[in-house]
Amino acid sequence: MIAKGLNFPGVRLVGIALADTGLHMPDFRAAERTFALIVQVAGRAGRFFPDGRVIIQTWNPKNPAIVYASRGDIEGFYAYELEQRSQMDFPPFSRLIRLVFRSKNSRIAEQGAAEAAGILKQYLPPEADIMGPAECPLGLIAGNHRFQIILRAKKMPPLAKAVRAFQQTRKPVQSLYIEIDVDPVNLL
Repeated sequence: MIAKGLNFPGVRLVGIALADTGLHMPDFRAAERTFALIVQVAGRAGRFFPDGRVIIQTWNPKNPAIVYASRGDIEGFYAYELEQRSQMDFPPFSRLIRLVFRSKNSRIAEQGAAEAAGILKQYLPPEADIMGPAECPLGLIAGNHRFQIILRAKKMPPLAKAVRAFQQTRKPVQSLYIEIDVDPVNLL
């Protein structure tokens, strides 16, 4: 509640339980989200009282996102995270397109993603990556089974061209829905 902007003027102490839970999400932005949440919550304790305290409970106190957040070191975290993303070739050093295949029937969703991967591979240049197909981290939502493919390249045009070619050549399946997310904010 406090992280979402509610203001409690008398707050002098804030406790963050299981602060590292978000770090275990299979998303390249997990550390960024964890850092931002801790810094945001910690700001609530010092808003009206300079002697406000923050207690961070974590299983992984040496994780850089936790360390930088506990110090309030925004620039340090930024530099660290930018270096990590550079090494892993994730945004802002690359562009992504995520395709999610969903169906009430797991086999149809999985098969649709596998067929799409085969088509996309034909149109992607060698410098582009295709990750998947794989089950989405949240594999079942509202009774729909979900599989994904993530395309990655330094520039968007080769990815967009491959996706357009896929859309033009694929044979639609009635109970299969495809979501295309350019530069996804979330990979869950």
